[in-house]
Amino acid sequence: MGEHLDTVGTSDSAEAASEIEALIVGYFDACTAGDAEGVAEHFTDDAVVYDTNHAPVQGAATIGRFWARIASKWRGASWHCERLVTDGDTAAIEWRMAGTMAGPAGRRDNDMPFAVRGSEHYDFDLSNDSGERLIAEIRQYWTFDLEHPSGELVDYPYGEPGRLGS
Repeated sequence: MGEHLDTVGTSDSAEAASEIEALIVGYFDACTAGDAEGVAEHFTDDAVVYDTNHAPVQGAATIGRFWARIASKWRGASWHCERLVTDGDTAAIEWRMAGTMAGPAGRRDNDMPFAVRGSEHYDFDLSNDSGERLIAEIRQYWTFDLEHPSGELVDYPYGEPGRLGS
């Protein structure tokens, strides 16, 4: 993982919270790799991803292909979970996606780095055929503007000690 991740567990066991953290970080690693099958293996067959920017994406394989396409659109796109709160078979996270957007006419010398931040709420399912915890639903909250792709909280002190991104 390499970065500090704030993890807060509530009523669930440390083991379950650790399993959920590993599942989400593994999912983000697969998104970063653009690995459709790797993404899909983190979801139940009938999982749904709801998002504020596009229609729901349903089914593990479809979700995997969707994220592989997203990763291919951005140079060096990477997803990072910065804060995680768990409670039973649910979790809430704050995340960051960083990448490079192609400059005018696709010229690399005019590429523009950006970072987008958002939050997600997860529901997990243990009743699948494998008996392992998988993602059943994600509700993603964030804003994307293609002309101004960096999206963060206005005036939030990112990078200060004890804050996200520190």
